[in-house]
Amino acid sequence: MTITKTKNNTFHLKMYVPIEARAALNIKGTHFEKRYKTRKEAKKAEIELLTKLQNIENGEEIPEQNGDILFSEFYKKVWLIPYKAGQTTSTTRPPSEITAARTEEVFRLHILPMFGNYTLDFLNSNKQVVLNLMTAKAEEYANFKVIRSYVNSIFDWAEELEYIEYNRLAKTIRRTKATKKLRLEENRNDEDHYLTQHELRLWFEAFQEDLANEKISLKDYTLFFTTFFLSDRKSESYALQWKHIDLHNGTIQLVQALDQKGNTKKTKGRKKTLFSIPNELITILDRWKKQQRKESSKFNILQTPEQYLFTYIDTKGNVNKPVHTDYLNNKMRSVENRHKLRHATPHMLRHTGATLAKQAGTSLEVISEALTHSDTATTKTYINTSNVVPIAMGELVYRNLGK
Repeated sequence: MTITKTKNNTFHLKMYVPIEARAALNIKGTHFEKRYKTRKEAKKAEIELLTKLQNIENGEEIPEQNGDILFSEFYKKVWLIPYKAGQTTSTTRPPSEITAARTEEVFRLHILPMFGNYTLDFLNSNKQVVLNLMTAKAEEYANFKVIRSYVNSIFDWAEELEYIEYNRLAKTIRRTKATKKLRLEENRNDEDHYLTQHELRLWFEAFQEDLANEKISLKDYTLFFTTFFLSDRKSESYALQWKHIDLHNGTIQLVQALDQKGNTKKTKGRKKTLFSIPNELITILDRWKKQQRKESSKFNILQTPEQYLFTYIDTKGNVNKPVHTDYLNNKMRSVENRHKLRHATPHMLRHTGATLAKQAGTSLEVISEALTHSDTATTKTYINTSNVVPIAMGELVYRNLGK
């Protein structure tokens, strides 16, 4: 009898393999041996092995079982195209071109080096191997949650298409914690996320000084202050066109953003938001609009409502192209280095606006609306300051005891 039940309630399959078939089946000993959780799994494996032995005896090609496919082959030939079509997730829309490119990069740099040379069956049956590899990756890669999500998606899709009986790794994958990210968060202070009022004032003075000394252009100056006053995402500032600006009524409408390739897309959450802007920003924008009109005329470009506010000449000599995704980061870095300022990024300006507004007494709901968040839970991650409690609950009760 080839299948026996063990003391641990598993099922042990042991079959003799003729010497002429061992090389083809990559078996070094005289027998094939493996344990299975159920008798059904063991019986299925026995039948598959007998079929392979029969094919070898008849000189026929060994049929490849679905689960024998390499992880790398399954990713490239079976999972990737459906993923790009939005079929591997429950989301209503397929991933954008930029998101898909980032996904391929994550697989190339992180996931395929871990699992690429293993078969789906091997990984699905060896949780400890997967756990060890995933744990090591979590120690070195901060954005580990995307790896966890993609690996689970691979095995869910393999189950969906019946390459494997079911995804045995789901719980194991979910249990692997993003240890590096957690460690970084524990070591990071709230103050690391935003600029204080004094630090922000130094940034303002540095931009004003550099504009006066022609170290930066009026375009750079306008982009910085527009992003600060709106506390928006830099991609939304990049996508602004003059038709979105009403200088007479002092409003800016955010309706779109630019992706990394300079293509317009919907804002995050697909929201459309109308902002009232202060006189200081109106003055800056008015000045820049007039100067841009003069500069554009030198290239025979007419400033229309469709004209983007912030453009440049790219490395290929293309004129009037929307600025590169890192444009504002680079300008801020150069100002920072010249003036020895506290490090800041465009996204940090967003945290700064939210935090200083909360310190000034603005409600969480108002800040959430200004940041165009879908809920206040997200907004709380941008407010890097302690909650202000005007009166402790104990004191409130104590004061009312005598009434």
